[in-house]
Amino acid sequence: MGKLKWVSVAWVFSCLVILSSCAVHTPTAIGVKSLEPDPRLVQGRLANGLTYLLLKNSTPENRVSMHLDVQAGSMNETDAERGVAHYLEHMLFNGSTHFKPDELIEYFQSIGMRFGADANAHTGFFETVYDVFLPSGDRASLDSGFLVLDDFAQGALLLESEVERERGVILAEKRERDSVSYRTFEATLDFELPGSRLPQRLPIGTDEVINNADHGLLKGYYDTWYRPENMVLVVVGDFNIAAVESLIKQRFSTMKSRAPQRLLPEDTWDGGTRDRAFYHYEPESGNTTVTIEKVRKVPFKMDTPTAFKKRAILDLAEAAVENRLSRLVRQKGVPFSDAGIYSGDFFQGVHFSAIAAESDTGEWQESLGLLETTLRSALEFGFSEQELARVKADFIQTLATEVKEAGTRKSGDLANEIINQVNHKRIFQSPGQRYDLLKDFVDALTVDDLVKTFREEWEKGPWLVLVTGNAAIESSVPQLAEDLILQAFQKSRAQKVSPPKVHEEIGFPYLSKPVTQGVIKAEKTVEPLDVKVVEFENQVRLSLKPTKFKKGEFLFKAGFGQGRKGEPETLAGIALLATSVVNESGFGGIDKDQLEAALAGRNVTVHLDADQGRFFITGSAGPEESELVFQLIRNYFLDPGFRPEALALAKDRYRQMYHEALGTPEGVMAFTGERFLAGGDSRFGLPLISDIEKITLADIQSWMVSCFSSSSLDVSVVGDFNPDQVLSQAATYLGTLPKRKDIDMEQSRPDPEFPAGKRLELTVDTTLEKALVQLAFPTDDFWDISKVRRLNVLAAIFSERLRQNVREKLGASYSPFAYNAPSQDHDGYGVFRAVVNVEPGATEMVLQEIQKLAHSLNENGVTQKEVELSLKPIITHIKDLQRNNEYWLESVLSGSGEHPEKLEWAKTILDDYQSIGVNPINLLAGEYLKTTKGASIIIRPLK
Repeated sequence: MGKLKWVSVAWVFSCLVILSSCAVHTPTAIGVKSLEPDPRLVQGRLANGLTYLLLKNSTPENRVSMHLDVQAGSMNETDAERGVAHYLEHMLFNGSTHFKPDELIEYFQSIGMRFGADANAHTGFFETVYDVFLPSGDRASLDSGFLVLDDFAQGALLLESEVERERGVILAEKRERDSVSYRTFEATLDFELPGSRLPQRLPIGTDEVINNADHGLLKGYYDTWYRPENMVLVVVGDFNIAAVESLIKQRFSTMKSRAPQRLLPEDTWDGGTRDRAFYHYEPESGNTTVTIEKVRKVPFKMDTPTAFKKRAILDLAEAAVENRLSRLVRQKGVPFSDAGIYSGDFFQGVHFSAIAAESDTGEWQESLGLLETTLRSALEFGFSEQELARVKADFIQTLATEVKEAGTRKSGDLANEIINQVNHKRIFQSPGQRYDLLKDFVDALTVDDLVKTFREEWEKGPWLVLVTGNAAIESSVPQLAEDLILQAFQKSRAQKVSPPKVHEEIGFPYLSKPVTQGVIKAEKTVEPLDVKVVEFENQVRLSLKPTKFKKGEFLFKAGFGQGRKGEPETLAGIALLATSVVNESGFGGIDKDQLEAALAGRNVTVHLDADQGRFFITGSAGPEESELVFQLIRNYFLDPGFRPEALALAKDRYRQMYHEALGTPEGVMAFTGERFLAGGDSRFGLPLISDIEKITLADIQSWMVSCFSSSSLDVSVVGDFNPDQVLSQAATYLGTLPKRKDIDMEQSRPDPEFPAGKRLELTVDTTLEKALVQLAFPTDDFWDISKVRRLNVLAAIFSERLRQNVREKLGASYSPFAYNAPSQDHDGYGVFRAVVNVEPGATEMVLQEIQKLAHSLNENGVTQKEVELSLKPIITHIKDLQRNNEYWLESVLSGSGEHPEKLEWAKTILDDYQSIGVNPINLLAGEYLKTTKGASIIIRPLK
């Protein structure tokens, strides 16, 4: 369970969606001796106040992650500027000193960058960050990158014509961001921080300001806040440090402030001294969230060793509570389907502590009571030595894993970490430094240390008690509902609590180790891929590719069965439900909580998943855990778990997801639209809740046991490992499984049929002003790879035309796109589609525009320039993929037992894409993008 998943909606959303951070006037760690920064980090400041942070890193090779961190965001706006910081971020891509309108994105494409993936930006409450991921670290590329960042910093044109054109895009983005979660966040933040400016400064802004923004308004903000002392340049990648420092000084030393800096009003707010309740009703939500939290002001100051270590203690204590909550979630009769706890500083000096749970609509009181008593039990009775040992082991294992992987961390990830640390007044440290600071410290901690820190954090109020989502509390008057919530909270606090139960621990592995090894039937090495393929006599196949792409990373994937393809028509959705049940059950001889406790301190993750054609046991581990990986895989086949409480939990979670998804166009598309494009085939899209509800545990067990016991098994391993050792372990644990029967090719149901020429109109019962338009065309399956690759290029060109016409010219959508999805599991089936989110009144107009674009491609084809501009970013992406373990696991090795041609395709991918010209693209556009073959889907609000 992710640490951030179930905490206060307000601050989770702020960190993960709005991407806020905290402005600092002294942004680097220069001169701070108490917590030393990573010694490899080169820091400097120009005379004009601009700071730069440089880190040499060679993963991926030859690429450079560059960022301009402007430490001003929506909190720097006046009342008349609400939304200007974000509007300005958009405008900097629409004309600057060295790039006329429409030139910058084309320039990015011409040097092999993808708009969005390699060139992007975001605006938060206290920051605006511009990202450029260069395809090369040579001096010319670096100079070009700094030219772009320099234009962002001081070269915006802000032409009135471009301001007007971008207005529709901004409004489209605002519409797309609107959701049940966003509305809940907005209302919750206002409750949590009464009197604060934060709830009035959401970065997306207000309709009034967006509709009236002009050159003068944007220019005023730009000149006031885009000043060198508010800027930090962060550059991480494969480059020469001296050359980059020289280029920065040449490019940015002459930059000056263009207007006086305004003083910001102090953000005053007072949470009060009494307990308060909050009720926010969203009938379109799929569940109810109950939260108990505390919010308080804290000084916004540079990090210290004391604060650094206190966070570690609190993390351990809350991890122990999190483990208790996880155990509760899986118990029969517990009212909530997920829960979590977390504390932290956000919003430039606001500290949140929150424990929260998700439940069905009628169970908010029971959930609130159980949350409160779980928290109070930890406060009164503390933690056991057993709990302490578990959380210590996990914490130290994480530190050690980070050290092992430190040498091959990706430049983009490092750059983002540096920016995040700078903007939160934290010190960017290496994994080795963190290990040295914390390992012995954590090792020496006692239960009393955890209890003391946990009580300091949680023991005293005032308490905020929140109930949000679909709970229709008796009274429709919020004040009366909040009185009921507070009464329920106080009633719970008046009750005595009991000490937590001590749970039995079971060691893993609990199955005996085989005394023999499986017999190898065939073995070969595929050159030049350095892939070893081994087939055992029991029809288990093993593919191995050792790499040096990421130190300490060991990825595995074991494919078997038919996944969704093998679902009987009478059991639609059983594959999805079965994987959830097995994952939540653990194994037959050890439940999920016992398994997690047994694996504490072990660097391994594993879960069961399914796609259209296979089941997969997949995950990651440290190389030292390779034997444990094979033990876990073996257990799935010999002793899978099927527990009734896991089925109840899986259905609860699905039911909640289903009801919320039905309130969005994307959800209706997933449940109904995807089936439509597959001719009504229930194996496509998400299953209906009526299908899920009727599936029994006996159905799941009968179907899955057959797959586990007899299906052929294709295991792939990629990463940092010893091939001989892994082969020996696989022979021991998998080569000795009962012989597999090769029944996976059997198919009792026909392949799906595309609804050529048909139109589907659907409605959504929602108050959200959102609609969805899709235009789809039938293509082909995956197994003509030359065709698939060229259709990918055609989709990239179609996406670019959608961006130019639907986004930029019409201002009708924020992120239209096209893609081709060829099936690997159904002969002759593939779907090429254009996807556009629009306002409800624009659906027909946008559909006609998409149809015109498709018709133009069908009749007139593409240009040489379009092919070149689409191919260059694809080539850059392929070069990155070839240095990525996930690519080799997912796209090359997995499934290569049934389709050995996948290994050959890996040899040709780069040369084949580089050879693509105009003619084959035009032939495919002429063959597939025919108006008569298209199927259209429009999804609008019901009203």
